[in-house]
Amino acid sequence: MDIGNRCIALAISRGTILHSEEFDFIDHGKLFIVLGENEEEMVGFFFINSKISQYISRNPQFFAMQMSIKRSDYPDILIYDSFVGCHALTSIPKNELAIQINTGKTQIKGCLNERDINMMLDAVRNSDLFTEQEKNTFFK
Repeated sequence: MDIGNRCIALAISRGTILHSEEFDFIDHGKLFIVLGENEEEMVGFFFINSKISQYISRNPQFFAMQMSIKRSDYPDILIYDSFVGCHALTSIPKNELAIQINTGKTQIKGCLNERDINMMLDAVRNSDLFTEQEKNTFFK
């Protein structure tokens, strides 16, 4: 990782809100939140959605992990009151994320407030959806 990419990776921390068009499995840009990391990857990577999908609504464990965030707390980022889907871990190598930011394909939009970070951390730390190893590695 070169110096510039290393600096970018260091600027991203727990609670950073980003926007990217660079998802192979989604056909449009998405806001997402980094909630954890290890030495090589940004993890947590929970997507922000304006609605909860029917698929998520039908799964009680997944539904319980939809954390509400308010537009009034993030007026420069959110158009609507939204939900952060904290039900599945996604990760990206720090170097790859830094390259995407350097090229403008991903942008840092802001940071969650402390209350919302703590709400999400409490939820993932107490969820059966994540292993103890995942909790200890990413959400301590």
